[in-house]
Formats: sequence, structure tokens, C-alpha cells
Amino acid sequence: MRDADMPLFNWNPPVKVLLFPLINRVGKVRKTASMLSRKHGEEASLYWKQVTSANRKHLVRIGMDEESICEQLRMFHDAVQSEMVKQHYSSTNNPKGAA
Repeated sequence: MRDADMPLFNWNPPVKVLLFPLINRVGKVRKTASMLSRKHGEEASLYWKQVTSANRKHLVRIGMDEESICEQLRMFHDAVQSEMVKQHYSSTNNPKGAA
């Protein structure tokens, strides 16, 4: 039997496509950023843990591997932080000027 005849050598793992990555869920990113901006200390920490836990459970449920889950959660964290900065500056920016 030749190596090429063995099905193991022809096997390709199935490709998993994530249709809606966390970073592209703009509404979820904006809502999370808005909620975090209004919370402080332990309350903010608890809220963030709840959001992260819910996102992790969702990604596990759809069959994503641990490395990909961590990458998705990191990117979501970065997107939320960026959105918090945008929301802060858009709320404090006075287009008429302060003078």
C-alpha cells in the first residue's frame, strides 16, 4: 500500500468560518462601552466579567477552539476600549468652542 492510498494523508480538517466576529458586532461594542463608561470600580469589573463570560460561552457553543476564543475576546476588548475613548471625546467635544 502506498502512502497516497491511505485516507489519513488525504484528510483535511473542516474549515470553520465565524460569520459575525465579536469585533464586527458594532451594536454590542457600543452598548458595552456605554455601560462600562457609566460604571466604576467593582461594578465595572463585574459587568465586564459578565460580558466576557457570555461571549466566551457563545464561542464555545459554536465550537471555536480556545486559542481563537482568546483572540476574539482580545479583539472585542480592544474594540470596546476604542469605543469608550470615542464616546468620551464626542461627549466632551464642544463644536462651538469653549471661548
